[in-house]
Amino acid sequence: MRKIFYPFAPVVVAGIIFSVTSCSKAPEQRKAAAVPVTVAKVESKLVPTQINTYGTIEAYTVVLIKSLVGGQIIKAHVKSGQDVHKGDLLFSIDARPYDATLKQIEANLERDTVLSADSERQSRLKNELFEKKAVSEDEMFRTRAIAESLKRSVKVDEANLDRAKLDVEYCSIRSPVDGRAGNVLVDEGNVIKANDMTLIVINQIKPVSVSFSVPQFHLNQIKRHIAEKKLDLQVKAQGSEEAPMKAELEFMDNTVDPTTGTIRMKARLENENELFWPGQFVNVTINMVSEKPVLVVPSQAVQPSQKGNYVYVVKPDMAVEMRIVEILRSVSGETALSKGVSDGETVVTDGHLKIIPGSKVDIKSPNWNAEPEKKTEAK
Repeated sequence: MRKIFYPFAPVVVAGIIFSVTSCSKAPEQRKAAAVPVTVAKVESKLVPTQINTYGTIEAYTVVLIKSLVGGQIIKAHVKSGQDVHKGDLLFSIDARPYDATLKQIEANLERDTVLSADSERQSRLKNELFEKKAVSEDEMFRTRAIAESLKRSVKVDEANLDRAKLDVEYCSIRSPVDGRAGNVLVDEGNVIKANDMTLIVINQIKPVSVSFSVPQFHLNQIKRHIAEKKLDLQVKAQGSEEAPMKAELEFMDNTVDPTTGTIRMKARLENENELFWPGQFVNVTINMVSEKPVLVVPSQAVQPSQKGNYVYVVKPDMAVEMRIVEILRSVSGETALSKGVSDGETVVTDGHLKIIPGSKVDIKSPNWNAEPEKKTEAK
């Protein structure tokens, strides 16, 4: 009987053994392929509503210094850019013409006062004589009219005296506020008219005003917040490394700008260190407590894509699922979401680049499942 040889039989047997061995190792290989990630729980809590906008620093008070009397400037006591205080002498105007007028009015007052007193005496005398029928009624009334007229002249003189004293006082031009002087716009020796040209501009920079606008979307929430307590305003200079400074809201416009859909506001900022300057652009942050709980995840859990922002949710079988989410706001490293996740779910916070939807993960975050175990025991 002739023997038949099968030269490929050992190869087939070896292939079967290799396949069986590979299948037996597949679960171990799949387990080893789990991607290490860190995770966090979705929480429902109250988070601040933060509005970020831009503002402009304005002088708290801007005073355009003008002269209330005309004359020649004999002395400029202020220099451009100088700090001034309320009551400081800025300019002196030649007061000699006004002093002369003042002395003349004082003399007129003294004269009319004497004449008025004498006329009053004569009026009383004529009245007594009229009662005795020694003088006519017409003469008595004429004397009384002269006395009354001289009384009015005294009052006119007193008013003119007050005005003359003011004119003399106005010859010394003083600062009405504390602030920083601008450029001196007039030189000594110049002759000026009353209330004609600006001599200098004084800007009050301690404190300053912050002018900014916020979208009308936040208007009702801001109004409710103001009714309960002060608004938390933080102001920071653009490009500055200094910590933000607190400001106090002082003004909210009574109408919304229809062209921009915003409402204008102003806040008072104490500027003791003079870190802010009129005309400077600043960043303004408004912090308010949210009115109801929202779902919150760490900001690094939210990733961008062409379809929108998304998170990876870890399911009970340790596979990940991509969820498209909508962002409400981000505050202090946390992001509030309006949809896409549920309270208590687990989201990936690090390791996104190594996973795809359906990937198995190996969670490295400590105590990440402590809360779910408590809930399970409670059940």
